[in-house]
Amino acid sequence: MAILKDLAQVLHVYEQGNTSLVVVMLGKRLGQFRVHVKGGRRWPKKGFEGGFDLLTRGEILVYPRHDENLWIFKEWDERARPHTGQSLAMLRAAAFLCELSEALTRPTAGSLRDEFQPPAGIPERPAALYDLLAATADALALGPPPGPLLLVFTLRALQSEGLLPELDACAACGGLLNAWRQVGQASCLPAGGRPAIHRAGGTPAPQRAGWKPALQRAGGTPALQAVWLTGTGLRCQNCVAAAKVRGLFNERGVWLTPEAYRVLLHLSSSGRPVKVSAAAARQLAQALIILVHGALEHDLRTLRGAARLVQEMGR
Repeated sequence: MAILKDLAQVLHVYEQGNTSLVVVMLGKRLGQFRVHVKGGRRWPKKGFEGGFDLLTRGEILVYPRHDENLWIFKEWDERARPHTGQSLAMLRAAAFLCELSEALTRPTAGSLRDEFQPPAGIPERPAALYDLLAATADALALGPPPGPLLLVFTLRALQSEGLLPELDACAACGGLLNAWRQVGQASCLPAGGRPAIHRAGGTPAPQRAGWKPALQRAGGTPALQAVWLTGTGLRCQNCVAAAKVRGLFNERGVWLTPEAYRVLLHLSSSGRPVKVSAAAARQLAQALIILVHGALEHDLRTLRGAARLVQEMGR
């Protein structure tokens, strides 16, 4: 039986019997696998480095099995143990990171998983998610507010798995949302500056019933408007108004004000935390729930707790 060696992180630990463990791990090359650690619950009493904790990283040797059986544990060389147990908020954040990573790396995690090709500059899966999880765990152990870290991790993890919807274009008509990369209203506006053409009927958006002109700032530039975020992407105000007229506006989502939308795009591109208002933080917390549920088609046990941590960004 061949032996495999890889760098791995602990995502979940199950107790089995009186002395053994079943450990769910994310390998840098192997992806997610489950290993049976016989006698693992006795190791702390024998001077082992504290056993397997969430987000612990190391080099593992295993005997693989190419069916549904558990892999057999051989050796473990611990390399890093982020101290995420310093507060209840850090424990909740660590649990969310592990549960989301475990869900994303299951064979049936998403319909786009197998066809997704990583963009230029992003390593192939699962190395991208492994490195992202390691960096987030180390940053969390330093003690900053966990909300921005969780939101950045979610955006980039979904992107690495091909499950993040387009954040700068309307999913209904394909027009660019002009709220961040250039000054303009948050409604469909192609690169040429003309009104977006709706697919249903082909009528320009400003002529549709329910369309409202952009508010004007002092100086004549269009004011930014809110966008509707769903699990499948963003909708501009013109498309939402048209959907209401046709009676098709029933998709689960949340309205993002220009402030919340700017912060979402900023965190997805740079990852640096910024100050937000309490209202924008509530919208970002709901956006976290919408994006995760849209990608996985079910809610995680730790999702609500993670959303509360994101909402604390407004304090």
